[in-house]
Amino acid sequence: MTELIVRLTESQKVELVNRAASGESLTSLAECYGISRQAVRGILRRRGVPPRVVGKLSEAQRSEVVQRYLDGSSIANIAAAFGVSEPAVRGLLVRRNVLLRKVVHALRHDAFDYLNPDACYWIGFIFADGSVGYRPGYLPQVSVGLAERDRRHLVALREFLGSTASISGPSITHGSCQFSVRSARLADRLIELGRYQGGVDQRLVESRDFWRGVVDGDGSIGIYQTARGPLAQFRLVGSRRILEPFTEFVLLRGLSRLSVRPHKAIYTVGTTRGGAERIIRLLYEDARLALHRKAEMAARILDGRSRSE
Repeated sequence: MTELIVRLTESQKVELVNRAASGESLTSLAECYGISRQAVRGILRRRGVPPRVVGKLSEAQRSEVVQRYLDGSSIANIAAAFGVSEPAVRGLLVRRNVLLRKVVHALRHDAFDYLNPDACYWIGFIFADGSVGYRPGYLPQVSVGLAERDRRHLVALREFLGSTASISGPSITHGSCQFSVRSARLADRLIELGRYQGGVDQRLVESRDFWRGVVDGDGSIGIYQTARGPLAQFRLVGSRRILEPFTEFVLLRGLSRLSVRPHKAIYTVGTTRGGAERIIRLLYEDARLALHRKAEMAARILDGRSRSE
């Protein structure tokens, strides 16, 4: 019998590393990505990530973690005190056969049912920077990890979802903050709209809010100095199945066609000068919701500071 070999894209590997850094187990990651535990361990080793952040705790510290929880401390407070992630603490407690207290968080499970501008934006952002995971015996999980400098964007996502779940502190390995919720309805909706397979829902393809979310997650906009003066540049990376609908969106708005080009294990589209400015204007002008630092850069470009004098 021929064994099916699954090769992860670069974006999937980055996603896997972020989830491992937040404390998710090798078994869970292997099941989610359809690869072996050894393959997961190999990816983490090559990226310099320990398989379990909690492994850095001594046996005495692990015992103290258990005792603090039994004494009434929350998982969030314990994680902060020991400098590890909440999933790492939770996993340790489960392995020590500690009965976990039931915590019920508020959550808008219907947040993505109606594709209004805000919903389209956050769906795009999750398509780019988030993950949807299914694990036997658990509710599906929607997770997003961002650098500490972008933590307030996770706060905005949490507010949109009406969630009371905590945002984990920066990972000791990557400095990223993690936010996740468990909801079959949210997860199934993201899959239905095209997160991993099939075509992207046409309503999203036609939404500038969706594409602004994607660009905030996996794109870059900037001003670059050249001999002729400052010039705007736009770039978006991802899978072909995401980038081709983006070129369709741009073309339907009367802008020039972009070419999808291979870039290592993924693909990229990009342009400079006036073409970049027009795309940035299309996505960011008068936008109510955007990643703060990219919105600031877009404002600089649209104010004319990327053009030669």
